[in-house]
Formats: sequence, C-alpha cells, structure tokens
Amino acid sequence: MDKFELINKAFKAEPTERVPYAIWKHFPEFDKTPEGLLKAQIDFQDKFDSDIMKISISGRAFASDFGAELGGYDPASGSRIGVKYPIEKIEDWEDVKKIDVTGGEFGNQIKAMKLVHREVDGKVPTMMTVFSPLMVASQIDPDIILHYRKDPQLIREHFKIIISAMIDFSKASLDAGADGIFLATQHFNNRLTNEERLELAFTPMKSLIEKTVKKNNFLVLHLHGDKPDYELATKLPIDAINWHDQQTTPNLSEARQIFKGGLLGGLNAESWKDISDPAEVSSRISSVYTNFKGSGLIIAPGCVIPQFISDPIIEVAVKTIQNL
Repeated sequence: MDKFELINKAFKAEPTERVPYAIWKHFPEFDKTPEGLLKAQIDFQDKFDSDIMKISISGRAFASDFGAELGGYDPASGSRIGVKYPIEKIEDWEDVKKIDVTGGEFGNQIKAMKLVHREVDGKVPTMMTVFSPLMVASQIDPDIILHYRKDPQLIREHFKIIISAMIDFSKASLDAGADGIFLATQHFNNRLTNEERLELAFTPMKSLIEKTVKKNNFLVLHLHGDKPDYELATKLPIDAINWHDQQTTPNLSEARQIFKGGLLGGLNAESWKDISDPAEVSSRISSVYTNFKGSGLIIAPGCVIPQFISDPIIEVAVKTIQNL
C-alpha cells in the first residue's frame, strides 16, 4: 500500500495496514523564496518520510500582498510576524483592491508548489496551506470583527475581494500540482456569534471548497484554538479535520463519534519542550494510539511542530509511530 492508498483509506476511516502520520513545521528564512522553501520541504520529507507533505508557507504571505508589513519570525511557531496592518480604521477597507494571485507573495507560493510537485509527484500526497478568507482579513485588519459589527455592509462588500483571492489561489495551487488543500481557520469558536461564524467563516470556506476541490483532490480542515465548533465544521465538504485534540475538546475518540472522515492529531508537540527523556515522547504517542477507538487516525501535530523541538526528538516520535 503506497502513501496515496494509505491516506485515501484513512480519510474514509477504513482500516490501514500501518498507522499513517503527517508531520510539519515552519521553515524560517527558507520560506522567503520558492527555491528556499523547496529545499527545506524536501530535506524535511527525506528525513522524516511523512505520509502527507504539507507545504508550510510563510505565515503571513497572503496578508503581505494586501499591504501588511512583515517583520521577523515568532521564535516558537516559526511563522512570520506582522509589524504593520494596512487597515487601521474602518474607512481603510475602501482601499482593499483585487490582486493577481500569480504575482507577489501569492505567486511565490504557487511557484514553490510547482517546484515541490516536480520532486515528489507520485511519491507522497501534497497539500498546500490555505488560510480562510476571514483569517487573511484578520491579518490585515486586527479589528475585523469590531469593524464588521459597526458597518457590516462595507465589510461584506470588500471582504468579497479576499474571498475571491483565496479561491483563485486554491485553484492555482491545485493546478500547480497540489493533491489537496490544508484549509486553516482561527475563527471557528465563541469569539464570534453563531450568525457571524456562519457568514464570515463557514460560508466563505464552503464556497472556496466547492469552487476549487475536485473529485481527485482532498481537503483537510485545521481548526485553530480552544473549543472549536466541531459540529459546524463537520458540515463542510471535507475529508479530514486537524485540531488541538490533545489540548481542547473534542478528544480523538469523541471526534470519531461526530465525524466519519480522517482525523489528524495525537501529537501535543508544544508539551515536549519540558521533556528530558525522549522515551516519554514515545510513551505519550503510544498511549494516545492505544486509547483511540476506531480507524481513520493520521497521527499529526495539533497545529505545527514548534521550532524549539529538535530533530532527534522528532525522530523519536516518527520511529514510535512507525512501530505502532
């Protein structure tokens, strides 16, 4: 069973001959160019042989093309830091203009996807990281929700530009060779009212998925943060869900009762920082697998492997999974 068959079965929650896994992290500095990201991705894949290869683009690449100024990198996550937002007051939304995703930072990510595809086509499933339209909006306007509540019509009208850009980027990524999309959202929680969650988060993502993902592609949804609205998430046309399963509800077994597709989770890599004995990492992973009841588990981090986790520790985690 090759990696494609393995993942396809896991997405259907069917038994697999071995436990699949998907690990990823950010690549600071390397992610500034398509060629640099290619090298980092291939080196990481060659070393750890993940069953799904997530293209870990710069954390604010999309916001950059909409005018955000970027600084250095978060020392823990390895994601780029925003230092200036293009939208500081609600009237600034009128300056949001349609962009061409084949150029700028959007275009760099598409080029990186093309380069990676040439190297790994047919060897390992790849998924391009795509942020939800609302997540991109929040990276150019930190007060997006307050501004929406103040003038919903103004925000709706210009928010369409961001939705369109993320749809175009998703299509271009799949055309560039990605087998699937890793769609991340930070807004599937009680920070929004139920109505806001539907209009600003759920509906734009549903439209993005339906307009881009074809029969031969897959969609992994990442729910970032505490206590995500898991029930609502399962109403999206998705193949798998990834969330902070070791840190918030639902746990893996509870999730299996709610959602019948693939579950990506099991690794609470943030907690490994305080572990002195690598055997404890192995023990934790084995315990998660033993306690999980059902099929369809792809062992993966709840969000991203932090920069402070060394390669030897990741190697312990991978070897443990391979021996389950």
